[in-house]
Amino acid sequence: MIMEIIIRNRIKIDQQEELVKEIYQGELKKGEYQTLLKYQNAANEKVLLKFDEKEVIMTRFAKRPIKMHFHPEIPGLTEYEGLGELSILTNALSIDHESRTIKINYQLSQGAQKIADYHLRIDWREQNVEGETNG
Repeated sequence: MIMEIIIRNRIKIDQQEELVKEIYQGELKKGEYQTLLKYQNAANEKVLLKFDEKEVIMTRFAKRPIKMHFHPEIPGLTEYEGLGELSILTNALSIDHESRTIKINYQLSQGAQKIADYHLRIDWREQNVEGETNG
């Protein structure tokens, strides 16, 4: 199913805050246990979001793939080219299939050093052939 995927991210590094909004065309697939959202980002990397009721796994297929696990009870680790190993602490996670929204508040750290706080929101809605959106 073709979807319009809207990504909003509020990134706070020290006292500086940046707001990012991106819109992509992607694909939604519902499996027995997980839902998959696929799209291509601005850097031309394939991005795959797998989610169920408890966690979101985001994989960016860059030169070296980056996989991030978001689970409010389980801290995650990821490997970033140029930065090395980073820890992911998910402060809040909301997955709403009805409103087609995922909200993730998380923090990235390198060792004891906090890098940034993120407030990520992902919305998706059906897109018909003419490019208009429904929902």
